[in-house]
Amino acid sequence: MSNTLKITVIGAGNVGTHLALRFSELGFPVQQIFSRTQTKAKRLADQVKAKHCNDLKEIENTADVYIIAVHDDAIETVAKALAKQLEPTKVVAHTSGSTSVQTISSYFENYGIFYPLQTFTKGIRPDFTTLPICINGGNQNTLEQLKAIANETSGNVYEITEEERQILHVTAVMVNNFTNRMLALAEEILDKEQISFEILKPLINETVNKIKGNKAADIQTGPAARGDEQTIERHMDYLSQFPEQKQIYRIMTESILNSRKKD
Repeated sequence: MSNTLKITVIGAGNVGTHLALRFSELGFPVQQIFSRTQTKAKRLADQVKAKHCNDLKEIENTADVYIIAVHDDAIETVAKALAKQLEPTKVVAHTSGSTSVQTISSYFENYGIFYPLQTFTKGIRPDFTTLPICINGGNQNTLEQLKAIANETSGNVYEITEEERQILHVTAVMVNNFTNRMLALAEEILDKEQISFEILKPLINETVNKIKGNKAADIQTGPAARGDEQTIERHMDYLSQFPEQKQIYRIMTESILNSRKKD
């Protein structure tokens, strides 16, 4: 059974926390939780019935797979430290969407990627049944072990190349981080005008629902899509009191207008 694989999770931030909880829920023996913050390590370890530590020198050589879920700029530092504690044949994978696998391949023979392509927020459990997990391995044995864990963890597993992962991460930032920033900018306007943001939520939901069966470009609506210059001018005049929103509105409007020229 794949869920007899013993896992140690390095990192107790949003990604590490949600993965550790999911692994434990599925019956994977979580061996150890590491966090630089002792209280965070202990809190998560208690939830998954694992040992905890806040010093990489205390990482034990008892797990089959080590998942590095730390900030991108710390991955290689962690891998280098782990190499002093673990056998070089241990399977070690990181969860980053953008960091090169070379940050760990220099230190371990069985290196890989275990990238859950989702936005993780503290206290909000993601739906792992549909959550995409993108994997890759430096060799077939590593790939098979990571695939075994991923297939239990999610029903939506993809084997991707290093280049594909980098591309996916760029587009993930666009559809998630940038979209959320647009929502926050709209919310800022409504807060100032004392209008409830709740009024927009059905529109937000419908916008997301529409792309489930359509290409995004095919369902573009709004004044720019119609070439409605008078409405665009009115919007721009109003947004003069919100310089950041006005600048973004102009850029997005130009992008939509340019897309119409290509049709």
